[in-house]
Amino acid sequence: MTKNRTWFSNHSHAWIVIIVASALAIIYINLLPEEKIFPSVLIGLIVTHALIVMIALFGGWMALPEKTLRKLRKEKSLEVYDFGWSAKWSKGFGFASILLTLLAFYSYFGLAGHAAIQIIVFTVLLLLAVNFFLGNMIARASQSTNGLVLPFVDLFKSGKGKVLDAGCGAGRTTISLSKTTSNINIVAFDRFDAGYIDDGGKGLLKHNLELAGISSKVKIEQGDITAIPFESNTFDAAASSYMFDHLGENKLPALLEMYRILKPGGRFLLIVIVRGYSSFAISNVLSLAFATRGNWKKLFEKSGFNLIDEGDHNFGAYFLIEKPLIN
Repeated sequence: MTKNRTWFSNHSHAWIVIIVASALAIIYINLLPEEKIFPSVLIGLIVTHALIVMIALFGGWMALPEKTLRKLRKEKSLEVYDFGWSAKWSKGFGFASILLTLLAFYSYFGLAGHAAIQIIVFTVLLLLAVNFFLGNMIARASQSTNGLVLPFVDLFKSGKGKVLDAGCGAGRTTISLSKTTSNINIVAFDRFDAGYIDDGGKGLLKHNLELAGISSKVKIEQGDITAIPFESNTFDAAASSYMFDHLGENKLPALLEMYRILKPGGRFLLIVIVRGYSSFAISNVLSLAFATRGNWKKLFEKSGFNLIDEGDHNFGAYFLIEKPLIN
């Protein structure tokens, strides 16, 4: 036995059955079209063993720590942005879709003779497969570096000033902000506690800022959004993308902190996932945990912000809110 066996050789039995059964099924279907039973048995073998292979592949892949998966991936070019996307996020929905499709057909053949149950199980599994397929499209689209843009809103009244990127992560929104005007100084703020990325993602942020050529105009700060370490009335504007929707019960405390650190008349561009079809495609029934647009508007009122504008952006929603001028 060789020292390094491949994944294929470790599952050679399943692959041999799938290949042989597929070849035989094609032969029987084309040369003996009147024969129905044997091709059905062969198709059953193909689906069963393909399902075994997929479960082994998907289960083993999901069990691997994200840090291990990142190390196994080829080193990216220094000329490419790396926003630290989890491979399980970008590819997991696609694997789940394939697995559910195989399960759907497996149940269809396995439940032959129980027509009502057969149709119900097959339909439910196939619908879930379609749902995860759409989730896969959304997840992959969200990674595109072509989307380094923000909604077209009037965020900077004077076109200059000090801006906070709250929950900056690896800098996607920070880079977008830098493109809006050349007369701003940006503070990239985050807890930098992502366990699946070395140093919580701060290294990725620095790499992306250098690649974008904006390191000199961005100051990196670390802290908690519910206790922002800045004086009141410090920032002329702020932005945050897809972070506030994960704060749970801390949404209001975080909004109050944003209100505190903004100058009177300062505006805050908030981009979040809201309850809807896009979030359902990604999270299924768990999408019910996301706040609705109405929920967010109530939180804005409680925190003292005025809603200036709202709309859709990259499968999410955006809100432009403002701290009122002091009379």
